[in-house]
Amino acid sequence: MLDINNVKKIELEITSDCNAACPGCARTLHSDLLKINSFSLQDLQRIFPTTNHIADKEFKFCGVLGDPAIHPQFADMLEYVLQHGAKANISTNGAVGTADMWRRIGKLAKQYHQKFSIQWCIDGHKETNHIYRVNTKWSVLERNINAFCETVGEYTYRAQWVFIVFDHNEYELDIAKQHAKRLGFKFATRTGMRNSYHQWISHIGKKNNKQKKVITTTGKNEHKRKDEVFKLDKLIANNEIDDNIIKTISCKYVHEGEIFINAQQQMWPCCFLWDSAFKNKENILEKLSDYPDSWNSLKTHSIEEVMQHPYYMNVLEESWNPKHNKHIDRCIRTCAYNKAYQNEIVEQK
Repeated sequence: MLDINNVKKIELEITSDCNAACPGCARTLHSDLLKINSFSLQDLQRIFPTTNHIADKEFKFCGVLGDPAIHPQFADMLEYVLQHGAKANISTNGAVGTADMWRRIGKLAKQYHQKFSIQWCIDGHKETNHIYRVNTKWSVLERNINAFCETVGEYTYRAQWVFIVFDHNEYELDIAKQHAKRLGFKFATRTGMRNSYHQWISHIGKKNNKQKKVITTTGKNEHKRKDEVFKLDKLIANNEIDDNIIKTISCKYVHEGEIFINAQQQMWPCCFLWDSAFKNKENILEKLSDYPDSWNSLKTHSIEEVMQHPYYMNVLEESWNPKHNKHIDRCIRTCAYNKAYQNEIVEQK
């Protein structure tokens, strides 16, 4: 059983709002299900009231549905966890927020450089980034990066430019890499299994009141472990998951001491199960419907109380067995074979 003392990492979805409309994002694919929720600095302080809850843990400001930088109190939240001894990691498309906010974040990054990191998720350069990061503006992104760099000083290496390589943006890969080098940022490419399953259709720009459609494909830049994931898919479809496969699961909650808190202040074991709950994939909400509506709510319970719920105490791990009445295939697909499904980020020299 985990308790707050041995939680190592907390992913925070402080808002489900976003400036972008990435075609592979759940909020774009299921816009009919989307409700904009956010929690405040005061909510964060209530959920994490003491140094015991914060110090030496890693707080990842990311999420399934939103970009943290769109939240008006984002910098305040970042400062709160850093002041209390936490590590902080940011993942953002970067083309949102004011220049003043990014200067403030740069100052925090400089002050707490040993415990700060940021991933700027920029999939292309000036000509192509908006094709997947739909609705983002290069001029705003560049302004924000420059504002951050004005105040972060010599610690620009705490920033990483993360580039998903598609067929349409591959020609800008070297341009982006050189730009990152000039900024002092690290540069990395990312592959995702979702992009090996799907070709996304981006709707960009307007001409005669019609949006232009661009099909984004990964081509030779597909996820390197996709064959393992396809094998798991086949085993799941044929009901051939056995104990040997279950033993290969590397669970963010059980094995890595990580929790996920969504914009509704619900605590989930990981971003994947929250994604499934948002979509009600595999009828996860029905499978958990014998629990009270507030069973994982941090509006009414402390983290410690949620951790003592039967789901976290026993059911989560037991449900990896396909015979369990709360089994979710998602746990096998995303975390078996030692997380074969999950994103690969490879730093480039």
